[in-house]
Amino acid sequence: MTISNCTAVILTGGESKRMGSDKATTKLHGKLLLTHVLEKIEPLFSELLISVHALRPDLKYKQIIDDSEDRGPMVGIKRALEEAKTDWVFVIACDMPFVATMLIQALANKREFFDAVVPYVDDRPQPLLGFYAKTCLPVIEVQMQQGQRSMMRLLDKLNTCLVAEAQIKEVDPSLKSFISLDTVEQVKAMEFKHE
Repeated sequence: MTISNCTAVILTGGESKRMGSDKATTKLHGKLLLTHVLEKIEPLFSELLISVHALRPDLKYKQIIDDSEDRGPMVGIKRALEEAKTDWVFVIACDMPFVATMLIQALANKREFFDAVVPYVDDRPQPLLGFYAKTCLPVIEVQMQQGQRSMMRLLDKLNTCLVAEAQIKEVDPSLKSFISLDTVEQVKAMEFKHE
């Protein structure tokens, strides 16, 4: 069942400094990290966007270009909110291949009274796996005009639902959704740990 009134956005526009190459084209078990994420989220959303720093001819999905000199996830989220035809966007980074679909659905169910719904795991918010409403746009614009790129500060300014780790574990007991593969070594280690 698709999640209503929401567009999924995969962020691939990061600099991948720690990986040493484009994270989205890094392979795990013979598949691109981006493909792993796409396979998980595509059945859940009727609209899907991929945030890129430059257009990629290999992708069949609609791409939005984060061509700002100000790099970072906030720019990608802002562009996604501007582009989406729905009132909400679901944001996920391309290096999170083990995301649990039940977690995404559980977060989606908490949207009603909030501007943003974000897991709170490892004693901090996890802003790159969450839901953001169009109502976030003015706040993001003001923050960017002030030169602020902190996602944590943004969440403080929004009416944010921080979903407690105990609740997250009800649908993702091992918190595998929050494994982000930042280095080649981490990818190699995961080759042996996960199917």
